[in-house]
Amino acid sequence: MQPFRWCMTCSSPRLTRRQALRALGGAVAALLLPRPARAFIVLSPSQEEAIGRNAHAEILQRFGVLDIPSLQAFVARVGQRLIEEAEYTGFEYRFTALDAPEVNAFALPGGFIYVTRGLLAEANSEAELATVVGHEIGHVTSHHAAKQLTRAFGLQFLTLGLIALSPGGREHAGNWATLSGELFRRILLGYGREAELESDEKGIRYAFRAGYDAREMVKFFRVLQLKARLAGVGYHAFDATHPDTIERIDRARVLGGVLGPGGGAELRVAADDYKARLEDLPYGQRGAGKRLRIHVVVAGETLPAIVRHVYGSEARAYEVALLNGLRSEDALLTPGQRLKLVVDGGPGRSLRLEPGVPEAVR
Repeated sequence: MQPFRWCMTCSSPRLTRRQALRALGGAVAALLLPRPARAFIVLSPSQEEAIGRNAHAEILQRFGVLDIPSLQAFVARVGQRLIEEAEYTGFEYRFTALDAPEVNAFALPGGFIYVTRGLLAEANSEAELATVVGHEIGHVTSHHAAKQLTRAFGLQFLTLGLIALSPGGREHAGNWATLSGELFRRILLGYGREAELESDEKGIRYAFRAGYDAREMVKFFRVLQLKARLAGVGYHAFDATHPDTIERIDRARVLGGVLGPGGGAELRVAADDYKARLEDLPYGQRGAGKRLRIHVVVAGETLPAIVRHVYGSEARAYEVALLNGLRSEDALLTPGQRLKLVVDGGPGRSLRLEPGVPEAVR
């Protein structure tokens, strides 16, 4: 960004057009998004990292790590691209994809960020994933967990919990158990309306600055909202502790228009590239034997025809449309477009779509 240019005939700075637009965007965001009440933060970055590091072990034990190195590396690359645009915290961020079917993402103090395979399966572009990860980074840079724990327990109890993590601090292990229990409740249910709106805004900002089309957040929210209504697929950001989903969608839409770089800018969405990475991803509950297969559309194919070949009828056309973020089963497909399909079978099972040879998929 260019520095301020001072006007020789006045005492106020003259801003470039880009600076003025950013300032206007910030002002609009400030009006749209109420800020969380300030909490007295007494934890140092190293103390927040200690809390996160110890809770990290519990997270891995509870959910398990997704055993797909390529996806782990991909999530980490997206995350690193975003933290380059975030406020400096001094944390060494760690990004982990969990082997959990729930549609979820959350953050621990100290820069520990998680997305589940359920969320990876429901997202439909790299840009959608970036806004979700950016939202979780926003929780870390805003120190939401530390603020909530300070409010809930106060400095004395937090100190005792941290002592329990140090050598010789076993007599305070019960304090850490209480602390970690509250932390898990917060990260799984969210930090409240104001904190979630703040992280929505930060996620959009980080994504735009990293070159992603952050307006894709609206698509992600809309699809998950519809799936929650129709199929009961939940997401921790859509519960009673969070802002109304319609409100969040409306705010994300407005902020996407205000904070975006304007016309002519090339922003990354990468829908087909993203879906290609999901080939063979386990889908649904562990042991169910279902996986994602990625079909590349050829000229003349329609969604109902593809569904009929794969499942033996067109009954699941709307389900497949929803999984792929399409508005309807009659959505126009283009050659080379990739579609996610849920099939039975183990790794490496071929998905053949030759005419007259429907897959025996339930």
